[in-house]
Amino acid sequence: MATEIRQRRVAGLLYEELSMLIGGELNDPLLTMAEVTEVEVSRDLRSARVWVHNRDPEVSKEATLARLRKATPFLRREIAARANLRAVPELHFRYDDTPARAARIDELLQQIAEERAAREANTVPEQPGQEADADAPH
Repeated sequence: MATEIRQRRVAGLLYEELSMLIGGELNDPLLTMAEVTEVEVSRDLRSARVWVHNRDPEVSKEATLARLRKATPFLRREIAARANLRAVPELHFRYDDTPARAARIDELLQQIAEERAAREANTVPEQPGQEADADAPH
């Protein structure tokens, strides 16, 4: 139980610090729109998986991860200087496609809603009693 609480605290601390560092203090133009989406710390607190997403469509996920891996020593040094941790976990960056997938799902849902609205606008609602007139002999 205590380990899980400590894991969450360290993950939260890393999330905050990495968000500030990556979002504002790295002098890398390819990472200006990169953001940390989640941090997961191992039970022994020695390693952390850091999920990131780059909102800049011009920057590939491979380039984003390569730049972050290159900046890892700087990031760990800064975290060590700022945070009160016995040891700064090894940082393992992963690319998070969730925001892109969520945007695609939103786009599809919007398209479905528009098609449904167009279909309903083209359908004339029946007036009460019209069905009876249609069935009546002429």
